[in-house]
Amino acid sequence: MKNITLSIIFSLFFISLCQASPTYNAEISVDVTSSNVADAKKQALNEATRKGLNEVILTISTEETIAEMNKLNDNQIQHFISGIQVLMEKSSSIRYIANLKIEVNKEILTAFIKENNLPLIISQTQHSLIIPLLEKEDGSLDIWANDNIWRNAFLEKSNLQSGYLKFYNIEKNLGNISSIDATTIYNMTPSKFAELSSFNNTENIFVLKYSLKDNKVYIKSFPSEKIIETNIDTDSPSLMIDKILPLIKSDKKQITTTNDILESVEKFEIIYTYPNLSQWVNLKSLLEKEPLVENLKIISMANKKIHFNFIYKGILEKLQTTLSLNGYTLRNNGEYYVIN
Repeated sequence: MKNITLSIIFSLFFISLCQASPTYNAEISVDVTSSNVADAKKQALNEATRKGLNEVILTISTEETIAEMNKLNDNQIQHFISGIQVLMEKSSSIRYIANLKIEVNKEILTAFIKENNLPLIISQTQHSLIIPLLEKEDGSLDIWANDNIWRNAFLEKSNLQSGYLKFYNIEKNLGNISSIDATTIYNMTPSKFAELSSFNNTENIFVLKYSLKDNKVYIKSFPSEKIIETNIDTDSPSLMIDKILPLIKSDKKQITTTNDILESVEKFEIIYTYPNLSQWVNLKSLLEKEPLVENLKIISMANKKIHFNFIYKGILEKLQTTLSLNGYTLRNNGEYYVIN
């Protein structure tokens, strides 16, 4: 197992509390039975924090990091957790059931990833359409019925996300109802996929068949028509959703690793129109303090317009974010960039 410098983790932990560092969130459902409710709750919280952390990892890294994280014990995992919010809970003498919101400290997680030379990624969120299809014991199929336990379980979820994939449930509107046949949607044709993806403004569609007949959930992605299946091992459809979402993979995954980012070096030619000289001084100071900016040079300056350039050893999106947080916008104007 790769080494963890706990002093770094603890230091970042206390710094993050003082500076209110941003966190990533994941909503997790747990259902644990043990010899007593106290032990069941302890097991459930450990299970939820680990699952929540793994979900967040997929937003900034890969399964390689999850494999390393899973080597840590429960006490070590707690160092990455900045908060747990109880959304719902109920218990008996031996059972604990809850929906929990797990908050992960990004800075601590990022420190661990960098320290262990694991991939840190940048990926664009992909919005994907889910069609929950219920297959009953008699083999009949349903999507829209009010008592459809599978569809209702998805409607009760407020945040459907796994890594860079953000899911939304298909809307029950006239267009979708008239277009979708429950008996054929699992094997939809390319033309039907094109129709539904256009109407619902998405490039990915996942038909999730919850089969009470086979006691399985089948995940079929479109347009690739790849199928993943898993056994139903709980009487809670909501818990099955938590189980299957991490299994879903996009056909259009695009990831850039920090290794690629570090190799990105670009010379930026900038035109900036400043209302007064102090605004230019502030912008210049901001850029010179940015560690990825080098060799800032003024080319010309007249009529409250300044042409300058610099070398930037990073990605455009990060530079745009830095400027935006300080009240500036950066846009490409063809041969040069404009800051407003």
